[in-house]
Amino acid sequence: MKRSGSQFGLSDDDWETAKAEVRAAILDAAYDRRMTWYGEIASRVQATRLDPYSALMNHLLGAVFEDEHAEGRPALTAIVTHKHGDKEPGRGFYQMARALGYDFQEPYVFWSTQVQAVFKRYGKAVPSD
Repeated sequence: MKRSGSQFGLSDDDWETAKAEVRAAILDAAYDRRMTWYGEIASRVQATRLDPYSALMNHLLGAVFEDEHAEGRPALTAIVTHKHGDKEPGRGFYQMARALGYDFQEPYVFWSTQVQAVFKRYGKAVPSD
């Protein structure tokens, strides 16, 4: 599915900029080997006003997930979770994963595997003893 920001009133340039800002914010957390949350990501986007729990946020995260998958990279959006409560990703993460062809029986195992793959790929080196 080719996503765009037109349904949110965004130009193609603003959409691409917002998507790049979302990805960059997630990558910053990944480099530090830490989880991030919707509000933190939203606060880093300057291309448009972004509510953390909006359809636009879901759309941008989905687009980042699709792009990463298309490039053969781990699910970068796996480290974007609820700040409170279960501290796991929303249902949309698992729905998108299945739509992209991931086959898993245990969502938590799939998610934790993706989190570790993201940290391994993008995280700063962990000093050895």
